[in-house]
Amino acid sequence: MDPVAGTFLRMLFLLSAQPWSTLAAGNTYNCDAPLASSLPRASFTSSSELSSSHGPGFASLNRRDGAGGWSPLVSNKYQWLQIDLGERSEVTAVATQGGYGSSDWVTSYLLMFSDGGRNWKQYRREESIRGFPGNTNADSVVHYRLQPTFEARFLRFLPLTWNPKGRIGMRIEVYGCAYRSEMVHFDGKSSLLYTFKNKSMNPIKEVISLKFKTKENNGILLHREGPNDKHITLELVKGKLILFLNSGRANLPSPDALMLGSLLDDEHWHSVLIELLNTDVNFTVDMHTHHFRAKGESNYVDLDYKISFGGIPGHGKSVASPHKNFHGCFENLYYNGVDIIDLSKKHKSQVLIMGNVSFSCSHTQTVPMTFLSSRSYLVLPGTSGEDKVSVVFQFRTWDRAGLLLTSQFQQRSGALVLVLRDGKLKLSLSQPGHPARDITAGAGLNDGQWHSVSLSARGNHLSMMVDGEAASMAHSLRGQIESGDTYYLGGCPDNNSSHPGCANSLGGFQGCLRLISIDDEAVDPISVQQGALGSFRDLQIDTCGLTDRCLPSYCEHGGECSQSWNTFFCDCAHTGYTGATCHSSLYEQSCEAHWHRGNSSGLYYIDSDGSGPLEPSLVYCNMTDTAWTSVQHNGSHLVKVKSLNGESPHPVFFKYIASMDQLQTIIDYADNCQQELTFHCKKSRFSTPQDGTPVSWWVGRTNETHTYWGGSQPDAQKCTCGLEGNCIDSQYYCNCDADRNEW
Repeated sequence: MDPVAGTFLRMLFLLSAQPWSTLAAGNTYNCDAPLASSLPRASFTSSSELSSSHGPGFASLNRRDGAGGWSPLVSNKYQWLQIDLGERSEVTAVATQGGYGSSDWVTSYLLMFSDGGRNWKQYRREESIRGFPGNTNADSVVHYRLQPTFEARFLRFLPLTWNPKGRIGMRIEVYGCAYRSEMVHFDGKSSLLYTFKNKSMNPIKEVISLKFKTKENNGILLHREGPNDKHITLELVKGKLILFLNSGRANLPSPDALMLGSLLDDEHWHSVLIELLNTDVNFTVDMHTHHFRAKGESNYVDLDYKISFGGIPGHGKSVASPHKNFHGCFENLYYNGVDIIDLSKKHKSQVLIMGNVSFSCSHTQTVPMTFLSSRSYLVLPGTSGEDKVSVVFQFRTWDRAGLLLTSQFQQRSGALVLVLRDGKLKLSLSQPGHPARDITAGAGLNDGQWHSVSLSARGNHLSMMVDGEAASMAHSLRGQIESGDTYYLGGCPDNNSSHPGCANSLGGFQGCLRLISIDDEAVDPISVQQGALGSFRDLQIDTCGLTDRCLPSYCEHGGECSQSWNTFFCDCAHTGYTGATCHSSLYEQSCEAHWHRGNSSGLYYIDSDGSGPLEPSLVYCNMTDTAWTSVQHNGSHLVKVKSLNGESPHPVFFKYIASMDQLQTIIDYADNCQQELTFHCKKSRFSTPQDGTPVSWWVGRTNETHTYWGGSQPDAQKCTCGLEGNCIDSQYYCNCDADRNEW
């Protein structure tokens, strides 16, 4: 049969697939009222004030009394202006001014927020880690609408830069409205079991929405089961949310797993939305959405009439991950519009409360600190002259290496140096006249998770514990030790290069520390912040500023993302692409490109869309006077076609090694496209119907049905011989339609 120009066969019969799309609708409301101007002066606090007339109480927008705004005692990057809104509010915009009639204004700043006045979180504009542009003079107002909005009671403005001919000066306003919510607290051993009133409530579509916050990096948020071990489980695993979808089909033993979010154990609120419609799933965490369509006929709505929040009741059936209940708070928990927390508070029969839950959410008192650069350090006093050394803390980082701690014993009798190297902790002990001794513990500690460290030296024993695993060196100390009076965490001051460990070639630690204890005394970071304890440089106290630069990942074509404190990296191995983000293809875009390079005929990978989303495909390049691209399929051998009962059609499918999108792109770039189909017949009509119904047809690239062949016009029902007028029986347009008893 002659070529069919400009198209290709998918199959011989029509199959249709109806895509599903979700339309989200939201209510608009007015939430732009000024919140700060009506507050009492006591609601404004600051790191310091230049004078009583420069106090934070004068920092309201357009205020002219006092000195006409807030200015700190010293203009440096450690100053802040804080507002207590009095209640948790939705914040939709902020505005800033400089000091009234002065040369004092802020040109850029960070905006932080918190529920309880501790453990602050930076507001990031459109995924940017940079701050807000500020003012260019003292009195004009710079207004920013926040997208997205956020909810908080406390806000902090942290000046980054200011007028170089003046000092820091600020007046501010915050806009928004009161925020009301229902909350429930799970203690890690409790859960809520919601039961539908009756089976008729089982919907075609399900929508589950909630907010959560926790300091634990593992725990089950919700679970729902069905027959044959079918289930849906939402679980926090190492600070990431994973939605496990088990279809209950025996041929698919492992569940599908959709993963979103990162560092979600930061004790700040995170939003979750799950939409289920038959085989389609939309999974959204903090405005990032994963769209998923299940294979086959899996239906995740056809489940039992019970759904558990906070854990799995009794841990009766296995799921794909550990059965640890959630420990933390939920807010505004809804299932198909039903307020689950409200039902629980009213002790309605639809909700069974298991264990101890409370309908409020306490605020954390843990105060982390961020080491912003390799030059950051924290100097803390020790208990000089003690016969032991003891240091405990927790850290999290993306960096594989960095100096974490160094301390010198009394009378220079030795020193301890703790470094992170290749994702492992290495504790080195040096004493005069003796070779240095090392302990190495842990692995992969640069994964962004919190890791606990405890090290001690006493008598002749040195030990270190990392995440509960101990490593020690017995009889490692020579002589009696006496603890020194200073501990350096992170890096070292510039004038201490002679101190053991400070001359280390590694830069200082970059990441977050918390729960620091020196010589059995807990360190209060707020005292450090206020200058009452120790000293520091390049620290951000009362926040962990760790950022996941791999969320979202900018690595294309399946490249694996990894990161450090400052940047991210893409591993492009086995992707077929190269470059910083795996963007540039390693393959030519067409057979013609190979032809121009002088390559001979053969099998080649081509990347038909260049750096687009399609993967490279394997084709045969036939090099003649031009380049022909041949895409292989499974129909190159003879297949016997016979109807089962003379009435049922016999479908033949052509499966290409390239995807439909790859085929489409190859065709779009081609000057000419053809496909040959040869049909051997004996007593078998091919085209001409007897009763007006076609006896053969083919399905094209967009699921359209055609009954013409050999390059004929649509609906002509002709083969090549019919077009050329040389069929063996002139009354037919295809040779097979002569219905002869011969091949």
